[in-house]
Amino acid sequence: MDLKITEVALAKALELKKKMNKPDDYVLQVGLRGGGCSGFKYELDFISPPENEDIYRIFDHGSLKIYCDRKSFIFLNGTEIGYEETILSSGFTFNTPYASKSCGCGESISFDPGRIKDESPK
Repeated sequence: MDLKITEVALAKALELKKKMNKPDDYVLQVGLRGGGCSGFKYELDFISPPENEDIYRIFDHGSLKIYCDRKSFIFLNGTEIGYEETILSSGFTFNTPYASKSCGCGESISFDPGRIKDESPK
């Protein structure tokens, strides 16, 4: 599997990168951190390309590279990042196949360890 991004989310990420005055070589780091009411929170940030790329899975989407640390990728494998705008809110969305539940705000997630398959190369 892979880490995917929709065309709308890709365009929004590139727009945000430009608004934040990030250099062209910066990449989008995607990962998880502990927190929130369901156990984990998604994390997105633009970072300079790391010197040690061995700790990341790298996904080249043409105009944007996405780096996901290998530990987070165990949980995020197969995830599609989208972008949604509604009357009440806007932001990135995550369709994560191994998620077992999320909180009402959609920013926190938990996983069922029995469903997760570590498909990362060793």
